[in-house]
Amino acid sequence: MTDNQRLWLAIALCLAYCAWVGFIIVSHYARQRERRHVTTGAFIVAYASQTGTAKQLAEYQAELLESDRPVKVIALNDLAIDTLRKANDALFVVSTYGDGEPPDNGRRFYRALQQHNKQHNTALLQSLSYQVIALGDSQYPAFCAFGELLDVALQQSGATAIAELEKIDRAQSQPLPGDASQSAESSFKASTWRVTEQQQLNSADGRELFMVTLDAEQALPAWQAGDILDIQPHNANTAIAEWLNKHELNPDTVIAVEGTPTPLKLVLQTRQLTDLAGAGNKEQHILNMPLLPLRSYSIASVPEEGQLKLMVRKQYHPDGTPGIGSGWLTTYAGSEEPFCANVKDNPLCHIAQLDVPLVLIGAGSGLAGIRAQLAKRYYANSDADIWLIYGEQSPQLDNVIPAAIEAWQMGFAGLKIQQAYSRGEPGQYVQDVMVAAADELQNIIARGAHIYVCGSHQGMGQAVHQAFTDILGEDALMQLIDEQRYHRDTY
Repeated sequence: MTDNQRLWLAIALCLAYCAWVGFIIVSHYARQRERRHVTTGAFIVAYASQTGTAKQLAEYQAELLESDRPVKVIALNDLAIDTLRKANDALFVVSTYGDGEPPDNGRRFYRALQQHNKQHNTALLQSLSYQVIALGDSQYPAFCAFGELLDVALQQSGATAIAELEKIDRAQSQPLPGDASQSAESSFKASTWRVTEQQQLNSADGRELFMVTLDAEQALPAWQAGDILDIQPHNANTAIAEWLNKHELNPDTVIAVEGTPTPLKLVLQTRQLTDLAGAGNKEQHILNMPLLPLRSYSIASVPEEGQLKLMVRKQYHPDGTPGIGSGWLTTYAGSEEPFCANVKDNPLCHIAQLDVPLVLIGAGSGLAGIRAQLAKRYYANSDADIWLIYGEQSPQLDNVIPAAIEAWQMGFAGLKIQQAYSRGEPGQYVQDVMVAAADELQNIIARGAHIYVCGSHQGMGQAVHQAFTDILGEDALMQLIDEQRYHRDTY
């Protein structure tokens, strides 16, 4: 296989997940259009998305619907209930945040709809026919929880569901036959990349933190601080070799992937290596093996740097082998092996105002998003105050900030850095720093500061949110969310 063919194979594999999701939406709505009475007026496609995936799918669905009638794509928070009351048809594409919460750009709408349902018995949305498509990951306990809540609230308001709630499970994504990937290509801008550097930032065994540098095979795509990179990881070559040896298969055997003759060892790069025992048609079984799940990472750089950087915490399986995504990026990926990735727009974490103070809070690999926000202000020559609160475990083993941002510190006269180490003296977390500096936080927020939080939602993200609730009060914090001054890049 030529290098060019390898690149196209990488693109095709990455598009498979996007095509699968698009196919579900398209096929379902094609069936529904045949059943329902055709009405006039704009079709509303509303989305609620914390990391941009639901927004992408909503925009893709809108392109398909526009051939029949005008379509209005809108964030759920920007959709007035009175506008929805006058509408005939709507599609809601929503994800779930945290422990079953609405994404930040759907929270206000859902609160208003709930409030109406509690205060009024009238069927406010009785003219509306709708469907909810919920995105989620069944590996988490609150799988599609907000989609379920929204579906119930819409029915309580008198709206008519044209179909049952559709749940799309990211963990069970499958490639599609035929040209489905081509139909999705215009909406999902996949590109191919190579890892050029893997720099370990700390010296802690078992929880290594890496700065990973990527170069694009094509022109560098556009992105902003706050955006996300979805990658299609590969299996380790050793794992592929062991699987081939177990099943007594030749790695150079050629099989057709979407009409392209491809060596078996390359086909297996992105497949879950399931057992072939009892498989009749081994080739077809291999083609039907699920793709490795996509992995998402906050981007740690800005385009002005000429490279895309990630910060990756190396994860391990119980048997000691590296995790799928982190193992690929930090250990197995070499500069000679292209892989597919997609830059995902994450508008909730875009901070356009560069002349106001900025509070950055994160822990561990959450330094990625923090670094990108700092880089954005550095290249914009912003002189606004920046307050960085960052948490790690050990001051001796995890002092990672100097390697990540030291070269920029002189560029920010108003940069203040506070670090919290859970195994330091005294042991503390970022939320402890926040509580101790509550008055100062209130002051900088009163001056118009934006807040950006990046890192694990379980633990750090939840604790930071609770600390802000205690310091500011729940109503004031909800107002910051509504004003888009509280940006949560937690996962």
